[in-house]
Amino acid sequence: MLENESKRFGSKEVSSVSMVRDGKPTSFFIVGKNNSKQTPKQKIQKFLYDVRKKRIVKSLKANPHSMEQVAGYIVTGLGFSEVDKTKAEYKTEYFQMRASFILQYKPELLGDLAEAPKLENHKEETIELFMEQIEQRQKAAEDIPTDTFDIDLHIYKKDDGNNQSRITVEKNYGYIGGSASGSKNGFMREFDKTFRKVYQYYGVTQKDIDNNTKRYIELVKTLARR
Repeated sequence: MLENESKRFGSKEVSSVSMVRDGKPTSFFIVGKNNSKQTPKQKIQKFLYDVRKKRIVKSLKANPHSMEQVAGYIVTGLGFSEVDKTKAEYKTEYFQMRASFILQYKPELLGDLAEAPKLENHKEETIELFMEQIEQRQKAAEDIPTDTFDIDLHIYKKDDGNNQSRITVEKNYGYIGGSASGSKNGFMREFDKTFRKVYQYYGVTQKDIDNNTKRYIELVKTLARR
C-alpha cells in the first residue's frame, strides 16, 4: 500500500512516499522540480531568505573552531549534557548514522551495491523494487565492521519539562545536526536560534570562503534560515 504527499522547499518539490511492507511503514523522499506556482507567502519567505543569505555572504569572516571546541561550547556555553554512550538512545542513533555515513562517504565498501539505485518512475512495482534495493544497501552498510569504518558520534541534550533539545555532532566528518520538541510558546524559535549559534561558532576558514566549500555553504544556509 502506498501513500504519497509532497511539500515545497524553495524551488524544489520533495515528495514523501510511504509504503507499508510486512506490516511496517517505510518512507523515502524524492526531490524534483515542482510545476506548481509559489504562493504569495512562499514568495515572501524566499525573498527574505535570499536577502539574509546575501547579507551573510557579504559580512561573513573567517573565524573557525574545531569540532572539539564546538563540543565544549555546546556543553559549557549552551548548557547541554552529553548522552552516555551506553544508553539505548545513543546506540540506536549511532547504529543508524554509521550506516548512513557509509552510504554517503564510503559506498565502495558495499561492493556490488556501491551504486545507489535510481527510481525510474512512480509505479507501485517499481517503487517496491527500489525499496528492496534501498534495504539491501542499508543492511550491507550495517554489516560493515566498525574496524573497517567507524564514526565519532556525540549526542547532547537539554531537557526543560516538556521541552527537549538535542544536538548531534560527528567529529570525523564535521557533521552537526539538531532536533527539538516542546509545548512552550516560542520554544522552537529559541532552539533554531541556539542551533544557529552552534553553526556560527563552528565557523569557516578563509580557505572555505575562497573555495566555496561544503562547510561554507552549509553555514550560510543555516544562518539564513528562519
